[in-house]
Amino acid sequence: MNREWKCHRCGKTGDLLMMENPGPACLICVGLNDLEFLPAGDAPLSRRTKAKSARCAVVVRFSRTRRRYERQGLLVEPLALADAPGLSLIGQFHRTDGVE
Repeated sequence: MNREWKCHRCGKTGDLLMMENPGPACLICVGLNDLEFLPAGDAPLSRRTKAKSARCAVVVRFSRTRRRYERQGLLVEPLALADAPGLSLIGQFHRTDGVE
């Protein structure tokens, strides 16, 4: 697998890229460089953060063994990421078994 890539717009490289018809583009060129990465694994946190973020992008990686794209996480706005953990604390104190 070719892990080396260059942005077709500016010629730079980086950790993440956006695929376009002419070739890969860096996050700076597509205007997503101000977003922060939220790794997959905490579904409630991902839902809350995505709901609060005006812009988001799904990060995927192609698995050659499974022959499909697998979700790695989200790119979300920093303010949405900062606000979301406080929301997850609400669910910890809410009891659903009817006992008070």
